[in-house]
Amino acid sequence: MKQNHSNLINMQKGSVLVISLIMLIAMTLIGITAMRTSIMEEKMTSNMRETELAFQAAEAALRAAEQNIQDNIISTVSFDTDGSDGLYDMAHNDIWTAINWDNNDSLVYSDFDSTYNITTAPRYVIQHLATTGNDNDKTNLDNQGQGTGGGKVEAFLITVRASGGADKAYAYLQSTWGKRL
Repeated sequence: MKQNHSNLINMQKGSVLVISLIMLIAMTLIGITAMRTSIMEEKMTSNMRETELAFQAAEAALRAAEQNIQDNIISTVSFDTDGSDGLYDMAHNDIWTAINWDNNDSLVYSDFDSTYNITTAPRYVIQHLATTGNDNDKTNLDNQGQGTGGGKVEAFLITVRASGGADKAYAYLQSTWGKRL
């Protein structure tokens, strides 16, 4: 009986090695999968940060463009088709898709500084949409509520483009702004 027991032990000497190798391969595959998942999550977080930075910079530039209209636009004469100064008429509806955002086709957000954590200053274009109302109209645009009277209101479309910290993500925002001139 002793002889049968020793034969059994001799036959099982390699099975521990095979089981250990299988376990090692399984643990390696689990580790590789965890690393890939971690790397993917890090990329997703980085992209999300880029997108948020771009959106926040675009939002700030949009408010600055609205203030620019309010403070500096006193006539629609400078709005033309070529828009070499970032001011366009409505000859091209989607001008923001056709212009070069890196040169004089657009205006630079002048209050941009390093606190935004982005490398490229946001830029914007202003399009003159239309003149609404007329001089004889004494009500507001929708003929609702109270007001001092509508008169002529110039409507403008503002389009802003901003990038994230590494210029990999871009945000485009648009706003319509009206002003009596």
